[in-house]
Amino acid sequence: MKLLIDAQQLSKTFVLHQQHGLALPVLADVSLQVAAGECVALTGPSGAGKSTLLKALYANYLVGGGSIRIRHQGSWVDMTSARPHEIAAVRRHTLGYVSQFLRVIPRVSALDIVAEPLLEWGYSAQEAQQQAGAWLARLNIGERLWQLPPATFSGGEQQRVNIARGMIAPRPILLLDEPTASLDAANRAVVVELMREARQRGAALVGIFHDEDTRAAVASRIFDVPLAPALCA
Repeated sequence: MKLLIDAQQLSKTFVLHQQHGLALPVLADVSLQVAAGECVALTGPSGAGKSTLLKALYANYLVGGGSIRIRHQGSWVDMTSARPHEIAAVRRHTLGYVSQFLRVIPRVSALDIVAEPLLEWGYSAQEAQQQAGAWLARLNIGERLWQLPPATFSGGEQQRVNIARGMIAPRPILLLDEPTASLDAANRAVVVELMREARQRGAALVGIFHDEDTRAAVASRIFDVPLAPALCA
């Protein structure tokens, strides 16, 4: 078993400055290990910190305590203490993230948005665009839309562009925050197959899947994120 994520004793507390400095603990002593080829589904009640845990793994959130080690190009990088350029390198080559919403880039076409991660990997512009087109076609984005900015796309179309961008580079680790939430059944099935293919090539996946059918189809293991003690009834 090749371990790719080793997170130990994570804690995270949000301080609500507009509420007179109210401290809201979200994660307390959370540990998670994920190996190559696994898909771990995060579960737990609303407010347990599932999205917070994903964002902490990606270093979007700083944790108050603990370590998050990511295996990056043969070595371990602790995302809690890594420098910005190290985090950028891990994200570029090792750690992918598919959020619930596409951050629309003005005047940039859907094709270029999806191709960009491959350009960062050193692909030629022609090869990157060819692969981007193949991903968009597989995700049922019509070719007539490829040269248009996604700002005017439907929510489901934007999410499929988002998925293509997040998954096109074969990164060893994928973090997925409700990737199929805004998709119909046919497109959910496509995304499920893409996630299965990522597992088959040895990627480690960690995701939030509120759709039970999707979770059952892709998850190899469930991780129930515990409520922080102050939140327990």
